Amino acid sequence: MPVLCFLLPIVILVQAASFSFTKEPKSQDALHGRSAMLRCEVNDPQGVIYSWKHNGEKVTDSERRFLEGGNLKFTAIDRTLDSGNFQCFASKNSTGEEYHTGETSFNIKWLESGMVSLKSPESEAEIQSSSQVVLQCNIDGHPRPTNRWHKDGALLSEKSYKINNKDRTLTLPNASPDDNGVYYCCVKNAAGHACSNDNFTLNIIDKSFPQPVVKPDDLVVMRNEEALFHCQFTAEPLPTVEWYHENEPVANKSRIFILSNGSLLITQVKQRNTGLYKCVAQGPCGPPVSLEASLRIAEIEEMMPKQSRVFTADSLERVTCRAPHGHPEPEVWWEYAGQRVPAEGRVRQDGLDLIFWPTRGEDSGTYTCFAQNKAGQRKQELTVTVATKPEWIQKPADSQLEEGRAGYLHCHTRATPEPEVTWYRNMQPISAEDVRFKLFSNGTLCINNVEVYDGHLYSCESKTEAGKLNAQARVYVLERLKFTPTPQAYQCLELNKEGHLQCSAKGRQTPTIRWLRTDGSDIPAWVEQKGGTLHFSTVTWADAGNYTCLASNSQQGEIRAVVQLTVAVYVAFKLKPENMTVYQGHTTVLHCQATGDPLPFIQWKKKDKFLEADKSRFEGRTLKPCNAESSEKPVQHSLADDEKTPYKMIQTIGLSVGAAVAYIIIVLGLMFYCKQRRNAKRVHKGQDGDEQELECLNGDVQQNGHTTAEIQEEVALTNMAASGINKRHSSHDKLHFPRNNLHTITTLGKGEFGEVLLAKAKATEDEEETVVLVKSLQARDEQMQLDFRRECDMFAKLSHANLARLMGICREVEPHYMIMEYTDMVTSAHCIIYVCVSICLSVSVRLSFYLSVCLSICLQRSRRRWRSPTWQPAGSTNATAVTTSSTSPETTCTPSPPWVQQ
Repeated sequence: MPVLCFLLPIVILVQAASFSFTKEPKSQDALHGRSAMLRCEVNDPQGVIYSWKHNGEKVTDSERRFLEGGNLKFTAIDRTLDSGNFQCFASKNSTGEEYHTGETSFNIKWLESGMVSLKSPESEAEIQSSSQVVLQCNIDGHPRPTNRWHKDGALLSEKSYKINNKDRTLTLPNASPDDNGVYYCCVKNAAGHACSNDNFTLNIIDKSFPQPVVKPDDLVVMRNEEALFHCQFTAEPLPTVEWYHENEPVANKSRIFILSNGSLLITQVKQRNTGLYKCVAQGPCGPPVSLEASLRIAEIEEMMPKQSRVFTADSLERVTCRAPHGHPEPEVWWEYAGQRVPAEGRVRQDGLDLIFWPTRGEDSGTYTCFAQNKAGQRKQELTVTVATKPEWIQKPADSQLEEGRAGYLHCHTRATPEPEVTWYRNMQPISAEDVRFKLFSNGTLCINNVEVYDGHLYSCESKTEAGKLNAQARVYVLERLKFTPTPQAYQCLELNKEGHLQCSAKGRQTPTIRWLRTDGSDIPAWVEQKGGTLHFSTVTWADAGNYTCLASNSQQGEIRAVVQLTVAVYVAFKLKPENMTVYQGHTTVLHCQATGDPLPFIQWKKKDKFLEADKSRFEGRTLKPCNAESSEKPVQHSLADDEKTPYKMIQTIGLSVGAAVAYIIIVLGLMFYCKQRRNAKRVHKGQDGDEQELECLNGDVQQNGHTTAEIQEEVALTNMAASGINKRHSSHDKLHFPRNNLHTITTLGKGEFGEVLLAKAKATEDEEETVVLVKSLQARDEQMQLDFRRECDMFAKLSHANLARLMGICREVEPHYMIMEYTDMVTSAHCIIYVCVSICLSVSVRLSFYLSVCLSICLQRSRRRWRSPTWQPAGSTNATAVTTSSTSPETTCTPSPPWVQQ
């Protein structure tokens, strides 16, 4: 028992020590009408109740003064209501103990405006000239303010006037009419500064001094309205009255009139007429007397656009309406449902503010702030929504979703405003940009094409400004029966080697996998099946064929995958090319042979690039480059050749330059000539023009330019009549070439109709294979197909030694082929190089050759209506064996053209 009595004070002491004030209110300065706060906190706020006392009386919450936690908050300090001492009290619910802080108070600084009054004499009627006049400034504040006196806007100095700052008085010892004017005072202290709100006008009557009878008022008018300033003075004799606008004299004008009684009339007020006006009266003695008034045009600005606010229930909300700038100052008020919001009540207007205290659900709606003056009315709408907490309509539930199909999870709630729903997957938010997920407006989550890895924990959150709800659901994916992966449809195994075919699958239940022959025949006994693997110990030709992998289980049925197995002999080199040393300009042969089943296709590469068709040619499985160079054995030159080199070089340069100049001159002349002829012939279109073009191509050209040979058949390129179609079909039947006898060597490039190939053609078994040029029709456009048939007709009817001829047409299956004669010199450039290198020509013969080339170019450009589409081989800048070209006209030439023989 003594021990218990000893421990009890210790426990009470520990509890008392643990309960203490961490923040106590302190005396502080405050400004009247401004906000302030007295702070009060304890170290253990659990179960603590705070209260405050003011001058010994308990403080109750109000709109101006209320508790915020343990602090006492003042929205606007009042120098009368908040003067005195404040104390903070804190009590424990569990023990009932109560503690309090020391007393504290505000040093409230304030400044209150007042008027200027006459202190001595007692009334204005007793004021006499040369008597003493004392004016009193009735503006007070704390701390004591300092004051200054002004007369008619001018600051008065203590040297000329007797000013008492302590009593805030102004003494005029010998007042006279010269002291007449408007007196006012301005004071300043720590709370701010203020000027008198009602000034004193000293008017010591002197009959010779002008005395105002009617003073002008400040005017605010609409644009183009009239303004009338009244101004009258009295004196003996009558004073002269003048008007000034911004210190400039005012005279009678078309819209400005000074009336006989001294009033100023302005009709149709414009912006330039606004400003400060002065009415000045001058008597026979004394200073002039001036009265001022301003003129402004009425205006009002637009208000802010429509806004919306969301409030929570049972809260204090304040919305301020920002009054627009205007003249005169616009009147502002709030309306709801066509009625003005009252100044008192739960929803009320306080100045420019709309106050809700407390908010309720029925406060939702549209409130309108109006501002109006002489210039018009403006308004701003406010949409108020009082938010409520979400309520469940349908919670998300655990779901079993099938793989490969769309799955849905529902999260339906209702609230005001419409709640915002967010979905999470494994606590990570689902992005709206993820195309696999789609979130509907009602909160439903759609999973597109459910995958196995979608089996996770999903949660949804529905929230508004008033609160939120959360719920979770787990997704179980019902896996579909599928191959992992699907066996390749086409597989190849090497003859006489070991091989196997793989097949694996999975589903909700482990499937059984077995292999079958697609044709229904049994799999040989020596072919082993184990775990989805079809094992061939030794692959034979008989193993080729179609196999089916069958995966099945009792729940999901079965699935199949067909594999076409091909047995082949892998490629092996039978004859490999050997390193060779060759002389420059000599021909060499590199041999390469390979075996395999099916027969392999051989290509040659040089420096990791396949050799192009226009730089090399293939004969069997050998490569014959046209030229060979070797850095190991350079070309040797004799001393005699070195001595002749300078002369030959000069001669070559001269001939080249001369030929180039002549070529340019000829080309320019022919281009101009051909352009004139082309323009003249544009009006002549039809079948006759086409026949003339074909005649020029099939006939030989004489020296005078007329043709000597004529063709008997007519080639109609633009009109496709029925008879022409029948003739074309009969000619195509004669040119039919079996596709099986055509073996592709390589692809040269891509033309207008499709790919252009280099191939070998063999008409009969006894004939040797011939290298040909094949143009394929791969275009689907009807116009392109028509142009292809027209080109076939054209080449079928043309016969000329210097033009490639049509050797056959393949039309059995798509795509159609046009088989043309092929030569190494497929372009004019190749032909020129061949002639210049292989044949020694004189200068005159060369110039004649250049002229023939230019004439050929001109002829082809002027016959564009029937030209053949061009094509460009890959990696080359020269065109191939095509009859004409729109940009670079070329013709196929033979090694020995007729003009060389001449």
